[in-house]
Amino acid sequence: MAAELAAAGHVQDPRWRGAFEETPRHLFVPRFYRDESSVVDGDNPGSHDEWLAAVYSDQSLTTQQARVPGTELMWATSSSTMPSLMARMLELLAVAEDDRVVEIGTGTGYNVALLCHRLTDTNIASIDIDPTLVSAAGTRLARLGYHPHLAVGDGAAGIPERAPFDRVIATCAVPAIPTAWITQLHVGGVIVTDLRGEIASSLLVLHKTSVHTVEGRFQTTAGHFIWLRPSAANPLRDGETLAAVIDRDDAEQRVTDLDPFIVEHPDVRLMLQLLDPTLGPTWRTRRGDAELLCLLSPDGAWAEVDTDIRGGKYAVVQGGPRRLWDEAERAGRWWEQHGRPTRDRFGLTAHADGTGHYWLDAPGQPWITFDSAGRRDPH
Repeated sequence: MAAELAAAGHVQDPRWRGAFEETPRHLFVPRFYRDESSVVDGDNPGSHDEWLAAVYSDQSLTTQQARVPGTELMWATSSSTMPSLMARMLELLAVAEDDRVVEIGTGTGYNVALLCHRLTDTNIASIDIDPTLVSAAGTRLARLGYHPHLAVGDGAAGIPERAPFDRVIATCAVPAIPTAWITQLHVGGVIVTDLRGEIASSLLVLHKTSVHTVEGRFQTTAGHFIWLRPSAANPLRDGETLAAVIDRDDAEQRVTDLDPFIVEHPDVRLMLQLLDPTLGPTWRTRRGDAELLCLLSPDGAWAEVDTDIRGGKYAVVQGGPRRLWDEAERAGRWWEQHGRPTRDRFGLTAHADGTGHYWLDAPGQPWITFDSAGRRDPH
């Protein structure tokens, strides 16, 4: 597996390649879910070969699930990330030999083991909301002779008793950078995380440029990590329930000449998410002979766009407290007018007081500013 990662360019530093070669992933993934209802267990002779092949392939493996409250849905609450993505994030971390590193999201413990191999376990700390995961990870790590500092708690709070750190790596997704990650980081330190909403995900590398500020660019790589969440038993990021109701009583109709599929472009989706981090999922559905592109937000705003063009126009129906398609259309046109910028041209400047701004190309040119309550102000 390590040789394949290196051949594909995912591992370039020979020290990280050595970590992948000498850290047994199967120890940290004794079983995984094939789907919601079936488990592939390495101790089962009938599935041993399938298990071992999967463990040493470049794929993410779900290792724990929980039911979404009020539904029959089972969502992943822990997984072993695809090794190529792990390698990418570890190399982006740009560690030095004596760096103190905190990992947010212990999970199986495999990433902690890679860090311990590359550095030293005395300089590694990790935190997870789920005590069962932390306990199991500690046992597995001890089998390799590693005894890093493991904590149970909210990853958004970091680990203040072990701070300050030189590096923060988050193997979970966040919609915004928690203040504690900034305050517990040395000036000159680095944060590597997955900034994710409901419609887009992108790795983000931030450098601490002053006592209260981090700044950096988005990567072209998506993370799609499991949410940092306040409850171990609830897979939802807000710890509550899925809730969004479409009320068609106030529906309005209009037309647009903008191709609706523009909102499925990954760079546009990231833009939409930065403009409105509460924006809910988008999906396609059929109604009669029409294929509809649908948008939804937790506040009840919704839009449906007929993807069949008629007379150079697409039919739009939308409703709720705001007009989602109007917002998406403005973002799409801005993207086209600015030369269709790729996501790695966007960046973030975030301050410890919760304020900051997103920018295009240069940090000194704010594109969207936000306050400590998360309110956005596009420029």
